[in-house]
Amino acid sequence: MSDYLNKSKAYKGYHYSLLKPEMLEYLHSKTLEMLAEVVKILERNKIHYMIVGGTLLGAVTTGHFIPWDEDIDLCVLDDEYERMIDCLINELPKGIIVQCKQTEANYYHGWIKIRDENSKIYPNEIHYKQNGVWIDIYRLVAVREKDISYRIVKEHLEYLNRRFSGGRYNWKEKWKRIHEHQLLYRIIKEKMKTFFCGKKGKKYIILSASKIVVELEWCFPIKTYSFENMKLPGFYHAEKYLIEHYGNDFRKIPPEEMRRVGINKVEYSI
Repeated sequence: MSDYLNKSKAYKGYHYSLLKPEMLEYLHSKTLEMLAEVVKILERNKIHYMIVGGTLLGAVTTGHFIPWDEDIDLCVLDDEYERMIDCLINELPKGIIVQCKQTEANYYHGWIKIRDENSKIYPNEIHYKQNGVWIDIYRLVAVREKDISYRIVKEHLEYLNRRFSGGRYNWKEKWKRIHEHQLLYRIIKEKMKTFFCGKKGKKYIILSASKIVVELEWCFPIKTYSFENMKLPGFYHAEKYLIEHYGNDFRKIPPEEMRRVGINKVEYSI
């Protein structure tokens, strides 16, 4: 069993069977509908994007959704990310919104979400105005190899700070988590290591919850994959990325008990 499946149990707390077939059908059809709108905007504005995560895994293995996957995953190059946000805010059609710090003051994720306004997922984030089915769009950030560990720990601390400023944590909870993960000590330790590390190359980090490190040569030139009858760009060496993320056995269907999701209900209106 891959480390990903074991680690995902911490934040994917439900067996997919809790989602009724009609809920999964709505979730998949609506996210594909939103994806088509997002892709039109990104391509019209010449913004480079790629499918990643479970979406790329589905594209490489079957050309379809992983049956129990609850979202679509994209990444965009860091130097185009803010422009992408502006384009999406201004150009998405009615019923689809961008969820980010500009649109929700309490938003604490380190990436944006594209949300369906006509649905609601459970359990939801009570501090968010929008909790519809979603697409995640992550930053693909080029980082000096010697700075990778420092950048990952720093992002963890920034995540806790965002949750605190958004009202999700109080001071006591924030400092409890900082202490539990030894974040201040680790930040100082990893920063000091950068001064003595002789590594000179660069790698990419996908700034998702998993913080996957990707070799530059895995990414380009971009390759086209089929996903649910759409032609979408992804990493050139997708299999190397998928092994890094999901393990050597990424093509094997996981055991029934490990087919987990982060939600247990979808409400929607048509």
